[in-house]
Amino acid sequence: MPSFLKLALAVALCCASSTAFAQVIDPVAPETVDPEARPKLTASADAASTDANPNAAATLADMPRFKPNAVSLYLSPSNQIRNIGFGDYRSEMERMNEVADVVEPILKAHGVVVYRNDPNNGLRDYVAEANKLDVDLYFAIHSNAANKRARGTEAFCFRFGGEGERFAKRVLDEILTIYNGPNRGVKESHSHFGPGKPLYETANPVAPAVLVEIAFHDEERDAKWILANVEPIGQALARAVLKHLAAEHPDAVAR
Repeated sequence: MPSFLKLALAVALCCASSTAFAQVIDPVAPETVDPEARPKLTASADAASTDANPNAAATLADMPRFKPNAVSLYLSPSNQIRNIGFGDYRSEMERMNEVADVVEPILKAHGVVVYRNDPNNGLRDYVAEANKLDVDLYFAIHSNAANKRARGTEAFCFRFGGEGERFAKRVLDEILTIYNGPNRGVKESHSHFGPGKPLYETANPVAPAVLVEIAFHDEERDAKWILANVEPIGQALARAVLKHLAAEHPDAVAR
């Protein structure tokens, strides 16, 4: 092999290894990886369906309202500006903040105290701020990327058996009222990048935490669906939050 080709191959291998390593150790690095490279995480039993939820989505007018300052949420849309999607999708950060722009005012109108991340900061900053504020829920909103063929919606909690799993199930239930792609299910994230290497935003908040991957922005159908449905997606996520807070904090609901 010519020497210049050997040099180019060495540089490429070095860059690839550095990227993978950064995703494991640096919580500011992108959290989406090829699903084939992920550990085989257990998914909740109700994750098998690939059809949209047949139940009609509840209207926002039907959603519960809360007493002043009774419940709070930390909203953390993706800060991944270099994670670029198919066609006109642009960056994950841009699109997920558009979704959060729909979620935030709906929650506030229903009495939820909403705090939101600063996209110029990193995950450590977000979690530290949420913990200091002592919020009731932590909600990270992302779109996924893999091999330009994978599709589907999924949500992560740290471990099954608690409020995080219940919140994640409610999030997927609402997304599936408007999305007819694969349901990849609710997954535990405690070993997302390998044993003892979790998703940062599910492992470190004190509050129950969920990270949703709405769909795959590097796959044509999913990317176009997100672009065409920013408003309905935001409304679905807001419904999930409102239903969850009402179920978990019934005394906070305004009568």
